[in-house]
Amino acid sequence: MGSNLRRSLFIPVAVLGLFAVTAVTNANQADAKSYARVTSNRKMATDPTTRNVTFTGGNALYTKAGTLRGARLVASKATLSTLANSSSSSDNFRAYRIARTNRGSIYYKVVSFDQQYRGWIYGGRSTADFGGGVRQFATFNQTSLSDAQRNSLYKIASPGIANDGKTVTYQQPAWTQYKVGRQILDSTPYANASFKVVQVGTRTREGDQWVQIQATDNQYSQANGWILYSGLTLTQTPIADNAVRVNLVDASNNNNVIKTFDYAKTGAQKGSRLGTQNGTNWTLTANDKTALQNQINTTLNGTGYYVGILNQSQINALAQGSFGSSVNVAVSKQTPIADNAVRINLVTPDGTLLKSVDYQKANAAKGSTVGSWNGSAWVLANDDNTSITNLLNNALTGTGYYLTNAQLSTAQQQALAAGRFGDNVTLTVSDVKQTLSSRITPYATSSIWQWTPALFANQLSASNSKNVTSEVTLDGNKYTAQTLQDVYNKGSQDANWQNLEDWLIQNPSAVSDANQTFKNEALTKYMAPANMNFGPGSGTFTNNQLITYVKGNSSLATLSSPQYPIIATNSGNKPVSITFGNTITYTARSADGGTYGNDVKVYYTYPQ
Repeated sequence: MGSNLRRSLFIPVAVLGLFAVTAVTNANQADAKSYARVTSNRKMATDPTTRNVTFTGGNALYTKAGTLRGARLVASKATLSTLANSSSSSDNFRAYRIARTNRGSIYYKVVSFDQQYRGWIYGGRSTADFGGGVRQFATFNQTSLSDAQRNSLYKIASPGIANDGKTVTYQQPAWTQYKVGRQILDSTPYANASFKVVQVGTRTREGDQWVQIQATDNQYSQANGWILYSGLTLTQTPIADNAVRVNLVDASNNNNVIKTFDYAKTGAQKGSRLGTQNGTNWTLTANDKTALQNQINTTLNGTGYYVGILNQSQINALAQGSFGSSVNVAVSKQTPIADNAVRINLVTPDGTLLKSVDYQKANAAKGSTVGSWNGSAWVLANDDNTSITNLLNNALTGTGYYLTNAQLSTAQQQALAAGRFGDNVTLTVSDVKQTLSSRITPYATSSIWQWTPALFANQLSASNSKNVTSEVTLDGNKYTAQTLQDVYNKGSQDANWQNLEDWLIQNPSAVSDANQTFKNEALTKYMAPANMNFGPGSGTFTNNQLITYVKGNSSLATLSSPQYPIIATNSGNKPVSITFGNTITYTARSADGGTYGNDVKVYYTYPQ
């Protein structure tokens, strides 16, 4: 009996277990239906250097495709946006696997160059190009060698083992390619080696200049690679007979040579002076002065020194320089740029530095961009655009140089937006003060709204005819203001007018409708004066400036509608009278402010 009892207890428990397993299985199957599944997952085979990416900020990073069951968050959209705007190349990413789900979505597996982040991110619905939350990213931008770089020889300034970008060489500029590191680990054996520069460029995130160097002696070729340009020192090379070597020295320490370059002139004779003496001072030709200013400022780029326009002391030093020899030119270090400021260097069309101004923004972090990337271009926020425009227009006052139409161009806005706080941005300004006019667009409403006409006004259109052109049907015939006047002018002896006059007396509601039709058209149109423009001028103008101009101009202070007829039936008795030449007078009340070159509204009222 105990045995039978045990069997009877065991069987229900087993059955219940089967039911439980079945229920869990069915539940899992039901849950699975709400998740995507991967239909392909493969290693990417394209050139790895074309798979460097950054983020748009539109999608987060997960341990697997975000729509798969069990996907866990690796990095939020906010974190990815921060990484996308990072000023460190170690935050570059490489895509190395691609997957497609049964829903047609593409996902990429990416890893940060410092391997702090790894995961999957939505990449759009096409494998032809990156999309969704990820876009292709150029980690390094190659530029052209300057003549000085191409023709000079260099040494590593501080040989050693430091992995700081300027002590040893690298296979590629540091952190610009995934898992591509140093070329040599110790540059001490190459302390006396001379190198020439064969390529140059800047890292996208830091904006620092890197150069590829090549040893002039093959025994040192193992060190050939990339290094920060600031990690090199110029070796003394022979000065050409037609060149002056310009040593840019710290104004506070003549022995501290910041940079050096050679200024060559075709046909110059060794020993002759670069300039000429004029009393106690020396002068340079306009071409030499401009060329030297530009070359000095280019050479000093990234050093913290900036000359801009040459002062007389610098001109004296340069002009006395002899071809085939060297000259020292004192340069001063720039005032340090605040962490929350971007220094805007304003240069003239020939490249001369006009002046520099700092744009500061509360709570801005050093290295962060001034604007933002919208997925296709750098964009400057409206408040920054307005503040910087005002700052620059004030700075340019009295200089003879201008922002075009007193506004930042699209290219200037993009350059500023891509700039970073704690660093410089250079903008070219114009020597032509452009002036534009704004076309006045009239709006009108009833005089009962004369204190707030902008709230209820409708736009008026210019009339091409002195009369309204609407058609009305009277006694079965269509009439315009002109054809009605033609019939009316024939007088009582005309049978057509007699018939029409009788009909008008018998149909007062039709008369009222006709009058309203003619007037309604008149209320939408105006007779345009010869000049409907405000200006010319540059920049912006206020509403008070515009309305003062309009009220002071008799052809604009009041406008008239096209002429329209009014039919009067004389209380049902003959004769019926029709007056022609009726108009509506529009009186200017207020206006909007605006920017010269853009249309602007002026608000008028008409009698109630």
